[in-house]
Amino acid sequence: MLESPWEIDMTTLAEMRTRVRDFVRDNNADSSRWKVSDAELDGYLRQAVYDYSTHFPQQEVQEYAPPTAALTPPADMIPGEGSVYQVEIDGDLWTELGFSEGESLPTSGHYWYWRGGKLTFPSPPTNTVYVWYRALYPFPSGDAEAFTVPLADEELIELYAAAKFHQKLGTVAAKLDRFKEKGERDDSPVVLMHEVLIKRYLDLVADRKHRGSVRVRRSNR
Repeated sequence: MLESPWEIDMTTLAEMRTRVRDFVRDNNADSSRWKVSDAELDGYLRQAVYDYSTHFPQQEVQEYAPPTAALTPPADMIPGEGSVYQVEIDGDLWTELGFSEGESLPTSGHYWYWRGGKLTFPSPPTNTVYVWYRALYPFPSGDAEAFTVPLADEELIELYAAAKFHQKLGTVAAKLDRFKEKGERDDSPVVLMHEVLIKRYLDLVADRKHRGSVRVRRSNR
């Protein structure tokens, strides 16, 4: 019997590090000979998850109990314009109002606006506020914890982390070039590998945005 896609084992942080190390061939049995440490590689993977989230954010909802006129955004909300896409109070959808300091606010209507980094209402709502927003994918808290990035897109995480790995090597190579009598900034193939991997990553992101991809949620059982 074929395994249900809902029961596919999730990729843990430790497994993803191994995959990236195999990809960039930094998998020597002697860890003292690695070009980057596990901590550095985790940093690249964290950047990969953040960048991936900006392209394919999760959609989450945060509930706020009344009354309060200014709501602190959820910690996992992606910063930037359009981060909140729906606000609901007592079954009514409230509209985001864009205005500049010094402008007068409307005296009626269901609206909210950003002020001091907080989602603000003209007066404290008396009912529960539901805020739908674009969220970051969580990063695993330990080696045994799994990524929540969909199975179809794990390749993107791997590619981005590999590109960051080669970017570091390219930076080191460029510094060493300064000590060569006739060193050139474009003579390191490592720098080119970083550019190739980033381009492949961005091409795949664009392709998925154009045609979509099947994103399977996996069980952690």
